[in-house]
Amino acid sequence: MTRISLAGLIGLLVSSTACVIAVVERSGEGHSWPVRGEYQETLDLEAGGAIILENSDGDIEISGWEEERVDITAYRRRDLPPSAGLYFSGKRFALPDIRSQRTGDAVKIRTEAEDRKEGSRVHYILKVPRSVRLERIVNGRGDILISDLYGRIVVAARKGRVAVENFSGTLDIQLESGGVEAELLDPRPEDSVRIKVGRGDIVVYLEPEIAARFSLEAPGGNISSEIDLNQPLPARAISTTTGEGGISVELTALQGDVKIRKMEGSP
Repeated sequence: MTRISLAGLIGLLVSSTACVIAVVERSGEGHSWPVRGEYQETLDLEAGGAIILENSDGDIEISGWEEERVDITAYRRRDLPPSAGLYFSGKRFALPDIRSQRTGDAVKIRTEAEDRKEGSRVHYILKVPRSVRLERIVNGRGDILISDLYGRIVVAARKGRVAVENFSGTLDIQLESGGVEAELLDPRPEDSVRIKVGRGDIVVYLEPEIAARFSLEAPGGNISSEIDLNQPLPARAISTTTGEGGISVELTALQGDVKIRKMEGSP
């Protein structure tokens, strides 16, 4: 009977497959397999077009630029096994399974089934036209950063931090757990802001002289504001108007605080 040593077995596997052999040493929590390869694609999209991104878990970064096209970069990470040992992995280091297409005035991006499994995270970095409609950004666990845009943003996520910087337009964010921080510039009467968080705080930066209709709720926390809302604070619920007309601002933190802050640099 032929005996095969461990070293011989490893050599045989390496020579006959495309798998990766990794020795895992657990020294703490939160580790993941290293990145190997990136998915990259560029699709034309005129200013004012729409983007739909459906992901399972992973970080998402979307920023505006002057080009009329969408630049997509994505890479996969998977959680390390719970215990130390010798592991064989091929798909862990392959390109993420992503489907992207342009249909009319919209670009649709979706993480496919293989990368929607538990423990797999696909991280996206998108550059998009500054004038854009983010009609549906869906994510599970992970942080989302959106910056330097105007138009419309709709986000639905399960867990993580959502940050919106240097944005003008309509904002709609639904988050189960985490926190939301948003900066709203040059609001127009037709714009609206609606943010709801199950567990976590909401922080919104506004111009101090904003004209708005506020509906604020924090049944499990407090409402505070650096802008005069003509209401006694702190409070659990507020419905008030500042200025003439203005935008609609609806903020609900079921188990957290709602904080209105002055835009940085405001008196």
